[in-house]
Amino acid sequence: MALPQHNPIDFGWFNKGVALDHISTIQFFCECCGKETIQEQFKLVVGQVLGFGTPFFVQPFMKRQSTKGKIGGTRGLITQCTVCDSLWPFDHTGREVLAAAGISVDGLISETHIADYEKRKAEESSTTTTEQNSKSKARKLD
Repeated sequence: MALPQHNPIDFGWFNKGVALDHISTIQFFCECCGKETIQEQFKLVVGQVLGFGTPFFVQPFMKRQSTKGKIGGTRGLITQCTVCDSLWPFDHTGREVLAAAGISVDGLISETHIADYEKRKAEESSTTTTEQNSKSKARKLD
């Protein structure tokens, strides 16, 4: 099965040859976009694995390996947003596999959308401080 257009190998999150399988296309919340978006879900295996696969002399030419038939390593589910290409853990196994790969367990924000993400986070924090200040019990005197 081929990888979809938005995948972690083509975007550069992982090197060629990583054991990665496309599971499905889902609706999932994207921290970078700030809303639910369509995301590609993948199963990833990192670490030392044993098992069947392509012969060692063909592997340098392969984009990826399948996760089927692999023993060992850390397995987990990750998602990649189709809008901003940010990479997120799907569940606790996704956090474990990202940690094993040496990546932030909270996910990776695309460099092309990091400014939008920081701007949205700053706006959210300023609105929460404004709401806290507006809840003052002081009364206005006429």
